[in-house]
Amino acid sequence: MKAPQAVSRSTAALAVQILLWAWLIGLSVIVGLGYRVMTELADRERVDTGLRQLQVLEARVTELADGMQALEARPAPATAAELQAVRQALEPRIGQVEQAQESRATTDDLQALRNETEQIRAHQATARTAAPPQVRSPKPAAATPRVAPFPYRVVGAELRAGQRSVSIAPATGEITAGQLQVMLPGDVVGQWRLQAIDGNTAVFQAGGQTRRLAIP
Repeated sequence: MKAPQAVSRSTAALAVQILLWAWLIGLSVIVGLGYRVMTELADRERVDTGLRQLQVLEARVTELADGMQALEARPAPATAAELQAVRQALEPRIGQVEQAQESRATTDDLQALRNETEQIRAHQATARTAAPPQVRSPKPAAATPRVAPFPYRVVGAELRAGQRSVSIAPATGEITAGQLQVMLPGDVVGQWRLQAIDGNTAVFQAGGQTRRLAIP
């Protein structure tokens, strides 16, 4: 009985060891594959980074090449000797132009003096031959029409039915209660119409005349 049990135990232990070894080998394979994948990803990222840096460098090289072409295309600066030669060549022409301008200015001045002299002579001849001016008799000044005094005077102002009104009386003489008249805008007394009450002023109109009387 003991021999078969020992065999079964050893078989079971062997099977467990085989399973453990298989698990360890599988785990090692998985770890190795993972490490390889990670390595490949890192290498790919390094390659991508290198490609980006290479593109940036290529762009900078292109910019430098364009700048060099632009500098080469610029005309060469003139030297001091060339500038001096151009100046010496232009100086005679400048002198000729200045002389021509001076001679022209002198001719123009002489012509202007001649024209002024001719104008003065013409004015003198015209003044000698012109007839003496006629003396006109002054016209009598037009008589200023006399403005008749306003026949009324404003005594005061008050409110009636929510409207401002003024009290008037004859312009001369003592004021009595029977002489006072209360007027609203639009009322007429004699030939005068109360047109408006503007602040402390009463405006009367008659025909084309307008009188403005202060309200005391």
